[in-house]
Amino acid sequence: MATKKPGPDAGLPRPGSETPDFSDSEFAAMRREKPDPDEKVHPLPWFFIMFLGAMGMWGAFYIVATPSGESSAYGDQRTVSLLRPPVPNDGAAPAVDGKQLYGAKCAACHQASGLGVAGVFPPLAGAEWVVGSEKVLISILLHGVQGELVVKGNTYKGVMPAFGTLADEEIAAVLTYIRSDWGNQAPAVTPAAVKAQREATKDQTGPYDGGAALKALAP
Repeated sequence: MATKKPGPDAGLPRPGSETPDFSDSEFAAMRREKPDPDEKVHPLPWFFIMFLGAMGMWGAFYIVATPSGESSAYGDQRTVSLLRPPVPNDGAAPAVDGKQLYGAKCAACHQASGLGVAGVFPPLAGAEWVVGSEKVLISILLHGVQGELVVKGNTYKGVMPAFGTLADEEIAAVLTYIRSDWGNQAPAVTPAAVKAQREATKDQTGPYDGGAALKALAP
């Protein structure tokens, strides 16, 4: 048999009862009182907890999978003299610093180490497109390239923007830098060579269509 649960006014004297402790008005005021609120636990939504966990796992994977190029224990090995901008001598025009230009225009994708980002941005260190034909390399910077490009046996599918707005001296400087750093050993690129290739490819109106189009440029 079910037992009736006592109500909130259980145990309180009824109006007109023999208990004279409260008047009818006081008793009515007591009945209007609400129970004291209880503090309860409000956990985070489950989907928010899963989101935080996924972000943490992604961050750990990114740190492990992204090559840094150098051991972090060595820190920044650049000297003050290397970081100081070149000073023109005898009123001559300052030489273009290919390394500085690379850091401003290219390092965000290909990294300061020249190793790129695996599966996203191809490396420049030891890349056949860098140490190979200078005409092809100049054309890549002048007009860009998109689509499939095989670099060191790995296929990349992305977009390399054009840097044709740079001066011939700037393109020559940055290409000379990447052809001589990170173990690369290829001849320097001259501003005259950039100028000649700019003229030879002036009818190119957009980026080259992958590696097949670039190979057609090779002598």
